[in-house]
Amino acid sequence: MRSLVASIALAVVLAGCGTATSSAPSPTASNWSQVLAEAKGQTVNWWLYGGDAATNAFVEDYVAPAAAKLGVTVKRVPVSDTVDAVDRVVAERRAGETSGGAVDLIWINGENFVEGKEAGLWLRNWAQKLPNSRYVDWSSPIINRDFQVPVEGQESPWQGAAFIYGYDSAAVASPPRSFPALLAWAKAHPGRFTYPAPPDFTGAAFVRQVIQRLGGVAKGLRFLRELKPYQFEGGTQFPTSIDELDQLFANGQVDFDMSYNASFLNLGVKKGEFPPTVRPFLIGGALENTSYVTIPADAAHVAGAEVVANLLLDPRLQAKMADPAVLGTPSVLDPARLPAARAAALRGAASRSPYLLTDLGRPLGELPATRDVPIEEAWKREVLR
Repeated sequence: MRSLVASIALAVVLAGCGTATSSAPSPTASNWSQVLAEAKGQTVNWWLYGGDAATNAFVEDYVAPAAAKLGVTVKRVPVSDTVDAVDRVVAERRAGETSGGAVDLIWINGENFVEGKEAGLWLRNWAQKLPNSRYVDWSSPIINRDFQVPVEGQESPWQGAAFIYGYDSAAVASPPRSFPALLAWAKAHPGRFTYPAPPDFTGAAFVRQVIQRLGGVAKGLRFLRELKPYQFEGGTQFPTSIDELDQLFANGQVDFDMSYNASFLNLGVKKGEFPPTVRPFLIGGALENTSYVTIPADAAHVAGAEVVANLLLDPRLQAKMADPAVLGTPSVLDPARLPAARAAALRGAASRSPYLLTDLGRPLGELPATRDVPIEEAWKREVLR
């Protein structure tokens, strides 16, 4: 993630343009019909990561048709990195534009959201007023805080994420389910475990989970130093990306894989990359976060963007997202807030696949985004060296 580029650009914005943001007309039940009327005929330019074929298909096959029934066209604008969308909003702000922006909606979370919020780039006071937001538990810290930064109505959740591990049940009878057990397993099976080197997104998440579960940076890095000589290639080489780890796992060179996509095994088996004997497991409770959509304050089609964000919280579309045949990602809706039939559909989706977990254990929220780089630098000094 090229967040440093956005940081530099945003610093210019903060210095030269102030931090004022616009508030959306409150889309409450009393005037939602007005929002729908305004949205009719609009084309919503949704800037989102373009490298996930399953998500692209979900947007095209389910979101776009649902929006079309309301008179709204969804145009996917694929980007290789979310910061590309943020940079476009920054450029418009620097040019003094306050309306008619090219970006109507962004799939976002973490540091990109935080930096944009600090720079006043996002529309305020809209997310919790969407009609379908009543199905969201806004008291949950996984929802109301994005990498420990309060959301405050500036982004709406749409997709859950959980850090999941995978193993091949044909090769491993019982995987380790705690980090001390992982270390013991690695000592008994040297060379059969590894993880991508930070700053790879997945490898960095693994390091953060270790640090949190073991009680701090010092204890976590001590554990990783002890684990290192028992890793693949004696710890002398780390995969540089999650793609490399996936390949090692698929080839049977290591016994475990990992991903922040809770459906990665399901997708890998569907594509023929992993054998059907793979199964998911947790090491402790899952590290969790949430994917959101946000609306830039200068968006040209605010009403249409609100309509799309509301559809993303529709229980029927959320059940489709949770369906292993579609995406298999965790829902952001609270089943207790849903009608019984919708809650049952949501709960039953993941249970239809042996490659998805129905229980994510004791959840572990993400650390503040500001800690990511210092942790990665400490890992390089004390573990990679």
